[in-house]
Amino acid sequence: MKKIIAVIMFCGLASAQNGGPESQFKLMKSTSAAVRRAAVSDIGRMRQPSSVTILCEALEKDTDFGVRAQAAEALGNMRSREAIPSLVKALGDTNRNVRSAVIVAFGYIRDSKSVKPLTEYLKEEKDLGLQISALNVLGVIGSEEAAPALIEMLESKNPRLSAIASQSLGRMRYSKAAQPLLKAAKNDNESLRMAAIKALGEIRNPDAVKPLEGMLEKEKSSEIKDAIVYSLAQLGSDKGFDIALAAAKSEDINTKRKGLRALGLMKKTTKEIEKIVLEAFQSPDRALKRDAESTASYLGIKLPAPEEEKKEIPQKPKSKK
Repeated sequence: MKKIIAVIMFCGLASAQNGGPESQFKLMKSTSAAVRRAAVSDIGRMRQPSSVTILCEALEKDTDFGVRAQAAEALGNMRSREAIPSLVKALGDTNRNVRSAVIVAFGYIRDSKSVKPLTEYLKEEKDLGLQISALNVLGVIGSEEAAPALIEMLESKNPRLSAIASQSLGRMRYSKAAQPLLKAAKNDNESLRMAAIKALGEIRNPDAVKPLEGMLEKEKSSEIKDAIVYSLAQLGSDKGFDIALAAAKSEDINTKRKGLRALGLMKKTTKEIEKIVLEAFQSPDRALKRDAESTASYLGIKLPAPEEEKKEIPQKPKSKK
């Protein structure tokens, strides 16, 4: 059965490639939703600019939600800015799958024209998963126009939404969000606190340094402490140097990686740190090895060449006397 399906799929794709998008346009008029879905999928794979109009029409008018969702996905994969008006209309589609595909498409297209529709959509959408997806996409688009809506979401009754909003503000490097994020960093929810603290490091606003240093002195959670130390390091503060050094000495790989990354940003080099970095570089753990390389680069520590890169120096034959 699997072989039959594979053959059918291959033949369909080959037909689309040989016949061009025009042959698939004709199939879009089929009374079979399955045929129309397959046609939209093939049209999307071809990524021809001439296909945008028919895909937009399918997104707006087709009676099958699968076709509409497939059309939204195809338009996103094509990075079609021309399709934005149709995608905006489809945010009001009654089917969740279609709305989800539209949000993802906006993330691929990354055009600021979709920011306002997405922020307005967030006010009405009740589905948690779609709210999270929209918040993530706003961060990916990176337009400061989204900042007010994201800051407002920091006050959400659902801490998960506030955490995603924090992440998006950090991804945008929106420095004016420092005070709202500092407030979120004091929330009782640990996930939200963690997200807000990380975002504070990413936005690089120096106003966050003193408050974060104060939090570090009072914080009891080791994970939150590590996050504060790294954010402070991003902001140019070495207040958490001892904590970072202790983390870098840890036997736990993840803790060690956090410590190494923070030490690299603090730009302090000692014999002890050099030894830690060199030992981490010899680790079989690839992620730890990469962090050691990055830290060594920041601190100017010379690492030994990998074994496969070492070349034997040919010895000169002894001359006969």
